[in-house]
Amino acid sequence: MYYEKIVDGIQIVLPYYDHEQYYVIINKLTDAKFIINRAIKFEDEVLVMYTDSFGNLMSNNKNLKVVLNKDQEIQFKNYREQVTLESGKTVSILPMKDIQEIANNTFYVEEQKHVVDFLNFTIIEDNNAECLFNLIGKRNEKN
Repeated sequence: MYYEKIVDGIQIVLPYYDHEQYYVIINKLTDAKFIINRAIKFEDEVLVMYTDSFGNLMSNNKNLKVVLNKDQEIQFKNYREQVTLESGKTVSILPMKDIQEIANNTFYVEEQKHVVDFLNFTIIEDNNAECLFNLIGKRNEKN
C-alpha cells in the first residue's frame, strides 16, 4: 500500500509499510520521474531510475535489458553504456551518484522550488529537511 503527498507541484509516492520499499517522485510541470527501489541492491547502491523531461532514461541497473522490437534487444553490462532509440531518446546505465547529480540539476524548471534533494534523498518542506526513507507510514493531512 502506498500513499502520496504533493508539495509545490512535486508528487511524492511513498510506501505505507516498511517492507514496501518503492518510492516515486514526479515533477508535474516537466513529467520528469525519479524512482527508487530499496529492495533491489547492486553492490552498495539501491536501484534508481530517472527519466528526464525529454524522456531519456538513466538507470544504475547494469543488467538492464531493452527490447527495441521483436527482433532486437540490448543487454547492458557496464556503466556508461548508452543506446539511442529511434525516437531520439536515450537509455543510459550510470552509477547511482551520477544519476542523483543529474536529477538534482535537471529535475526542476527554473524558479521552481527544489522540494527533493536527490543527492541526500531528503524532502524539504516548510524549511525542514527530512530523509525520504523516514517518511514510511507517515501521512500528511495537508495534501
